[in-house]
Amino acid sequence: EPEPIGETPPIPTTPLSFAADIRPLFRDSPDRDSMLKFGPFDLHRFEDVRDHADSILATLEAGSMPCDGGWPPDRIATFRRWIDDGKRP
Repeated sequence: EPEPIGETPPIPTTPLSFAADIRPLFRDSPDRDSMLKFGPFDLHRFEDVRDHADSILATLEAGSMPCDGGWPPDRIATFRRWIDDGKRP
C-alpha cells in the first residue's frame, strides 16, 4: 500500500556521518570557495568542520551562510543532528 501523501518519511536511526551526510551539503562553489578565501577552514575537510561545527551551526541558523542564501530548515536540522550524533567522520 502506498505511503499517504504528505507523510514525513521516517528519520533514519543510524548516526549521521560527515562523509555520507554532511560533506555533500556543502557545494564547491560558492560554499567551500568562500570559506577557503575568507574563512579559516575547508568545508570539505572533516577535521575543520568538526572543530568549527558550533560556529557553522550558528551561522547557518542565522541565515548568513551560505553567502547566496540560507539553508532550508531540514538541512540545518541534518547538520544539528550530525553534531548531536557525535560528529562522526
